[in-house]
Amino acid sequence: MTTFYYHIDKHLTGIGFIILTLIIPTTFIAMLVYLIKGLIGIIRNRNNLTLLFCMPTIITVITFLFIFSPWYFDSEDLESKIEFRACYEGTQNQSSIKFREDKSFEIHSTGVFFANSWYTGHWNKSGDTLFMEFDDKNPGFIGDTLVIRNEYLIELKKLALTDSTKDYRKNYYLGYCKGLN
Repeated sequence: MTTFYYHIDKHLTGIGFIILTLIIPTTFIAMLVYLIKGLIGIIRNRNNLTLLFCMPTIITVITFLFIFSPWYFDSEDLESKIEFRACYEGTQNQSSIKFREDKSFEIHSTGVFFANSWYTGHWNKSGDTLFMEFDDKNPGFIGDTLVIRNEYLIELKKLALTDSTKDYRKNYYLGYCKGLN
């Protein structure tokens, strides 16, 4: 389930998402307890060990090694490669946009009280202007036409209202989130 958590988070909501999210740490703790119990059993029965007796512990160790290995597979790897990304960090919320090579984008916004929203669509770029077309609805906190200016994404309507682009704090900046909030 951890392999497909990216898509679980992106596509599920409500009680289904909560249940699947709670299953992950519960299973992790159960596997950890089972591993400790298996290692204690192997130590106690070290004189009479068989492959069948050790197999559950071996499988649990291999599972942990896979989960924490550099070869771990994440379902986001099935998506198109990211061409560029942007991040917004507020005082109690954060939002990131991934613009993918197949001209799709996704906005993932999180905030206080377990706020978690996804918005998807398609984008085109002309010069320094991005045109975004949302699949369902525009979230309201970002326009559908953005201008790239000084490593920030600025809504075209905000840029048209003021000549000054000094206050970038309320805009998305290009790159990974820096943890400023």
